[in-house]
Amino acid sequence: MFALTRILVPTNLGEPSKTAIRYGVAFARQFKAKLYLVHVLGVKELDAALETERVLEKLGPDAATGPAAEPSADELAHNAAREDLAKLLSPEEERDTRAEYLLRGAPSGAGDAIVACAQELAVELVVIGKHQQGFVDHLVAGSVAEKVIRRAPCPVLVVHHPEHDFVQDER
Repeated sequence: MFALTRILVPTNLGEPSKTAIRYGVAFARQFKAKLYLVHVLGVKELDAALETERVLEKLGPDAATGPAAEPSADELAHNAAREDLAKLLSPEEERDTRAEYLLRGAPSGAGDAIVACAQELAVELVVIGKHQQGFVDHLVAGSVAEKVIRRAPCPVLVVHHPEHDFVQDER
């Protein structure tokens, strides 16, 4: 029997990613699977995001109660990811899918980081959004989605943007 328990949706916060998230949520609800949203940043951008989160943690509402333990890099990444990605799901979607938000660095490219994340989490499906590219763009750069398709340890559903919408609201 085919079952999904863990679904990964990479996002760059763009429209194709938002469409892929809708598909990921629909699959997660259908199979009662856990949904992981991962945002991949360049190494410098990740370092900046973590440093910003460190400052916010120190200056936050708990700062008045005295010095707290320094958060770990993993805690900082989790908090920074939650700050950026929690806006992409409604509270009901977050609850229904037991969503977890991840922030990863990409020293060798976003495709590699997404594949590594899929392997680490042992996901059964990756749902990724993709822009329609022109021929020259495709030849020069390829795409992150294609790199993930070639190397992922599981099936990959590619959602083209713009696309024909197969996901319907349950309302």
